[in-house]
Amino acid sequence: MSSKTLKVGVIGAGGISGAHFSNYKKIPWVELIGVADINEERAKEAAKRWGLPEDRAFKDYHDLLDLKPDAVSVCTWHKAHAPVTIDALNAGVNVLVEKPMATTGDEAYAMYKAAEKNGKILMVGFQSRYNPELQAAKKFVDSGFLGKPYYAEATGFMFEGDRRRGIPGETFTRQETAGGGVILDEGMYAIDLIYHLLGAPKPLSVSGMTIAAIGKDETAVGARGPTWSGIWDPKQFEVEDFAAAFIRFENDFVMAFKRAWAMHAESLGIPLVLGTKGGIAFNPLVLYTDMNGYMVNITPAHLIERKEGLEDKEFYQKIYDFLIAVRDGTKPPIDPKEIVKEQYIADAIYKSAVTKSEVLVKLPEDLL
Repeated sequence: MSSKTLKVGVIGAGGISGAHFSNYKKIPWVELIGVADINEERAKEAAKRWGLPEDRAFKDYHDLLDLKPDAVSVCTWHKAHAPVTIDALNAGVNVLVEKPMATTGDEAYAMYKAAEKNGKILMVGFQSRYNPELQAAKKFVDSGFLGKPYYAEATGFMFEGDRRRGIPGETFTRQETAGGGVILDEGMYAIDLIYHLLGAPKPLSVSGMTIAAIGKDETAVGARGPTWSGIWDPKQFEVEDFAAAFIRFENDFVMAFKRAWAMHAESLGIPLVLGTKGGIAFNPLVLYTDMNGYMVNITPAHLIERKEGLEDKEFYQKIYDFLIAVRDGTKPPIDPKEIVKEQYIADAIYKSAVTKSEVLVKLPEDLL
C-alpha cells in the first residue's frame, strides 16, 4: 500500500458536511485543502471551523477543483449532485457523493459513465451498507439461507425507524433543490437495503403512488410528540412526504416499498425478506427457518452495537474505505452501477404515481 498523503476537499458546507470533515480529520494521511459552497459565508465558516485558511473557502467549486485534490466529497443539495460530480470526475478527481446519487436515473447513469471514462472512483455514501445487521444478513443470503426469495418489504431502515413527524428543511422540500421528497431522501436507504441484500436483481416494473399528505398542512408544523417533529415551511413544500410501491423483479420476486417523512402512525413495519427456505427480518436481526422438524428463530450473537449520530463507526468506515480505494487504486466497496439501477427504480415509482399505472423499469443496455 502507498503511504501517499491524499489531498481532499468538500463541496457543499451544509449540515452533512460536518461528518465528512470530522472523519477526514481522523485519518493522518489525509490533508484537507479546501471547501466550496454557493453561500460564501457558510464556506468561510466551515473553513474556520475545520482549520482551513480563509483563502481556501470558495463560492465556486471549480476554484476548489483547480487545486487538483485527489478526492472530494459532494455534500450539496440533491439537484446539484450530478453536475458537480461529473465536473469533478472530468477534472480528474475521485468523488464520494452523498445519497441520493442523483435525482434521476439518467443523471446517475451520466455520473457512472463519467467515472468510467475518466478512470476515476465514484462512490455513493450509503453508510447503511456498514450496518452490522445488514452485513450479517448479507452473509446468510449469499450462503443460500433464504432458498429462493419471493417477497420483501422495504421500509423504515433498521435503527433509523420511521418518522411520525420528521420533515427536513427547505432544500429537501423544494423541487428546484431536491428533485423529489422522501423517496430520494430516506426511501433510497430502504430500496438499497433489499436490493443490495439480494444481489441487485433485475427490476421489471413498478406500480406506485406518492402524496404530500402532511407537508402542506400549516397546523402540522412543530406538533409535539415522542419523535422529532421538525420545522418546515408548508408554503415551500413541493415534494412527496409519503410513497408506496409494488416492484416486480426477475425470477418471480416482488417487493413492497413504503416510506414516510410524516404520517399519523408510529411505524410502517419492519424490513423483511421471505424465501422458500428461510426468512430475514430487521430491527433487530432475526433469521427464520425450519430445523430438525421445528420452526426456529435465530438471532446472531455479538453483533456490534450501533452508535447513534452521523459521526459513528459506519460513517467513518465509508469515508475510510473510499480513501483506501483512492489511495491504492482499488474498486470502491459500494458499486456505483448498483446504485444507478436503484435510481431507475425510483424514477419508475415517480412515473407510476403520475400516470396512475404500472410502468416498466427501463435500464440502459450496459447495465443489464
